[in-house]
Order: sequence, then structure tokens, then C-alpha cells
Amino acid sequence: MTLSYEQARELAANPAADTRLALAGRNDIPPEILYFLASDPFVAVRRAVASNPLTPGRGNLLLADDLEEEVRQALATKISRIKPQNGKERTLTRQVLDRLTKDRVAQVRAVIAEALKDLCDADTELIGRLARDAEILVSGPVLEYSPLLTDQDLVDVIQANPMEGALSAISRRAYVGEEVTRAIVASGNATAISQLLGKANAQLQESTLDSLIVQRLAEADWQEKATYRPELKEQSSLRLAQAVASQLLERIMARRDLPQENLRAIAFEVRKRLNVEVANLGARLLPSDSLASQYEPLLQAARVKKSKGQLNEAVLMVALLADEVDEVVAGLSVLTDLSVSTILQVVAAQSPRALSALAWAAGLSALFAADLQLRIGHIASTAVIRPRDNGEYRLESEEMQWQVDMFKDFEAGS
Repeated sequence: MTLSYEQARELAANPAADTRLALAGRNDIPPEILYFLASDPFVAVRRAVASNPLTPGRGNLLLADDLEEEVRQALATKISRIKPQNGKERTLTRQVLDRLTKDRVAQVRAVIAEALKDLCDADTELIGRLARDAEILVSGPVLEYSPLLTDQDLVDVIQANPMEGALSAISRRAYVGEEVTRAIVASGNATAISQLLGKANAQLQESTLDSLIVQRLAEADWQEKATYRPELKEQSSLRLAQAVASQLLERIMARRDLPQENLRAIAFEVRKRLNVEVANLGARLLPSDSLASQYEPLLQAARVKKSKGQLNEAVLMVALLADEVDEVVAGLSVLTDLSVSTILQVVAAQSPRALSALAWAAGLSALFAADLQLRIGHIASTAVIRPRDNGEYRLESEEMQWQVDMFKDFEAGS
């Protein structure tokens, strides 16, 4: 039976809490009565009012500051679903949402986030606040699903060093644009990058995938997923193979159940087969002009300097810093007795290990090797093989010698 206004008012004033509770849950109660019950001393009554869709905006605003979490949580569950018809109620509802997204209890904020996460007509300011919430329970759903977050919004979140799980949530979005992908890769977050690599709708630029291969492919999970990326081109695929081969060699050399001669032979063959492919790639990337005529004057000048004891690290460092690449190549050729073609193949492969070995073979320091990787090899700063604390090469001399032997094998077979 529908209650009259007078009947509802009498029940609201009833001293029995059960009576007021039953009243608060009815769907035929006047809004004014619900507003009155929003201040009821019993939590259960206020919770029922918070859940009632007939409660007016003023009552909801009052309940948004309720001392009891369960009341605010009930309000959050309801308020995100209702669609006020008039302007005043819409304004009040917006104010309620604003307060609840700032609630001191994460679970209350999370209820709002879960309800708004995939809505196209939600308030963008509220969505932005939820996306930047300090609790992943709150920000996660919005970062993963909200269509209102722009790529720039997502990049800003990534660059702000968010809480654990935020980048993974972004990487799980239905579509991940190039700028967002680049930011995730730059963050170095292993979990997020792994999810990104396995996602068909993640837009990876070839350069982004390439830098990832050079910098961070220590993760075995990344290696497998990277092999299936459509952006993986020939040069990148060879770098990926080098990363895998390097780890394979480390595992081989760590074994104690094989004779030393066998270990050397196995490792040598792994390097040889891979480096032949890298060299072939380098040859295809080189210009067709005659290298001999192009470099002969520089080679002759380098030989003269060497005969006078002037072809040293200081001279090559000046050339390196001045971006005199051809002069550096000629100097390395003379110091290592390797042809210009071989030097250029090593440079084209853009392998930090190969470039380190090249500098080592030339009798140059590990510091010079690092600069060589950066300036000629265009290796990402985070992927450069830098000197040890004592200035020595980080790679073992045995491995660098293998690299040098491979360079010589290329020349012998060409």
C-alpha cells in the first residue's frame, strides 16, 4: 500500500529503529522524508537511505560525509548508477561523486572507479583523479578501461612513477598507442613490457622495439614474445638473436660437467654462426660505392700517424667527439689490421659486445669503447657496456677475443 506523506512522516518519527529502517528501504517514500532519515542516529537506517535511489541530492550530499564507511560505500554503489533528470540534481550528484572520489577509504573510491571505468559520458576530471589515485585498487580499473583517458593522460601517469601495477593496467588496454608504448618501454617495467609485447593491439614502432631489444632483452619472456611482433625487421631480428646467443653462451660457460675444450668449441660455433648473419646484414646495408677509393686517403694518414706513434686514443677521441666517423673507422682499421669493410659491418650490426671487442682489439680503453658504442654504434645509453669501477673492460677478454676471431674469419671467407 502506498504511504501518504503524513503516514511516512509519522513512521520516520517512530522511536523503533526497525520501523524507520523498513521505511528507508521503501520505493514510495517522499524525498523529504528520506532527507530527514539521512541524519538518523542508526547506521543501518542511514545505509538504507544511501542505497535508496529516491534519496534527493541534498540527502546524498549529506551522506557523502557520513562517519561510517559502510554508509559511504552504499552511497558510492548507488550514486554512480543514477542519472538525474534535472540540472539541480545533476549538480548535486556531481558534488557527491567529487567527495566520494576523495574519500579517505580506498574501498569507497574503488566502488566509484569500478562503476565509471568504461563510461563514455563520465566526468573527465573525476576520471583523471581516479586514474592518478595512489591505490591501484582505485586507479587500476580506470587506467585499463576508461575511454576518456587520452594518450597524453596515460603518458603523464607513466612518467609520474605511479604505484606498482599502474603500468601493467595501462598495457592491458584494448588499444595502446605508439606514444604510450614508447613510454612504457622507457619505464623499464618488466611486467608491463611483457604484457605489451604479447598484445596484438599494442602499437610498437620499429624503433621502439629495436631499442628494447638492444637495451633490455635479458628477460626470457620478452625474447619469446618479441619474435612474434610484426614490427620485427631483419636487423632487429639479428640483434634479438645476439641477445639470446649471449645468454646461451653464459649458460654454456657456467657448466662444470663438460671439458674446457668442448665449452670453447660450442661457444665458438654459436658465435660464428650468428656473426656470419650479422656480417651479411652489414654488407647489405653498406653503400655500393668503392670503399677503397673512399677511405684510402684516410687510411694512408692513419698509417703515417701510427708509424710516428701518434695514432692513439686521444687522437681518435677527438675525431669521435667531432663526429669524424670516417676518420675513426680508418684509425680502427689500421690499429686492428681489419679492413674498412669489416669495421663498417661491425658498426652496422650495432652490437654493444662487438663494438667493445673492436675497441679492445685496437688497444683502446673501456671508456673509449663506451663512447664508441654511443657515438658511432648509436646504442641506447642504458644498453652501453661500460667499464668496471676499476676502468677495466666489463666483458671477459676471452669473449672479446672470440669476437675478434670472428671478424677475421669474415675477412678470410670474403
